[in-house]
Amino acid sequence: MAYTDSGGFATFFDNINLTGDHHAVASARRERVVSLLAREFEILDSFATGSISNYTAVKGHADLDVMLVLHWSKHIKDKKPSEVLGDVQSHLSEFRTGRRNGQAVTLCYDSWPDVDIVPVSRSVNDDGTVNYYSVPDMNDEKWLVSRPRKHSKALTDANSSFGQEFKKLVKMLKWWNHQHSALMRSYHIEVLALKIFSGKTFSNFPWDVFTFFNEASTLTESLLFDDDGNNVDEYLFLKFDKRAEILKRLKTAKDKAREAWYATYNNRGEHANAIAIWRQIFGDKFPAYG
Repeated sequence: MAYTDSGGFATFFDNINLTGDHHAVASARRERVVSLLAREFEILDSFATGSISNYTAVKGHADLDVMLVLHWSKHIKDKKPSEVLGDVQSHLSEFRTGRRNGQAVTLCYDSWPDVDIVPVSRSVNDDGTVNYYSVPDMNDEKWLVSRPRKHSKALTDANSSFGQEFKKLVKMLKWWNHQHSALMRSYHIEVLALKIFSGKTFSNFPWDVFTFFNEASTLTESLLFDDDGNNVDEYLFLKFDKRAEILKRLKTAKDKAREAWYATYNNRGEHANAIAIWRQIFGDKFPAYG
């Protein structure tokens, strides 16, 4: 229960936030999987990436992504992405496995989270530092350039400049996505948020949520690229109906968020009305008025 929209957002965040216990479980699963695969592959490095490791995950709606850096000449040279993914999957027969988005082998557990193994190679600079990783995409049988640590730093830097509220905001937006059919990919939402709030400082959650939906409803009309030139919304390529549905939901959320924000703007004090609208946007994890 909440009597103000600010109190509602505080409780809402607590309701969806991923606790430290889940991070410990995820870490243990990563170590177990890497130890199993090390029997068959020469692994140069392995590390967690994605929403859980970046602290932008929400309860029950994110898998653990593990980058598995393989020896290029022994395991990747002259192979298609689908072949490399198949090699990894074949050595995990004791697990229930599948393929996630054509870029990972997913290990399915009885309890959350599942683990996405992403076998990659790395390109290094003259000084031995990693320039980028090559990520498999079996949908198009090509290798994508990825700099996950660069993206992680961008999220951390944005969180710092945004008064430590950026990652909270991203989690709320991801929760909205899951409450409305999860049509958008997690990385897509993160890149949108980075672009929209670049150079901005935190105002308050009602205004900043509206700002995201307002600008995202425009940015999503055309292709979106990350800083490495990767098409973030390539999964929507030629899927005009899906993009149209995402735009429809973003614009509906924008209109509702504007209404909810205005209900308490300039001391209007219509908190009951605002909270009712925020519950329409975010679902019943956003507390009711009272």
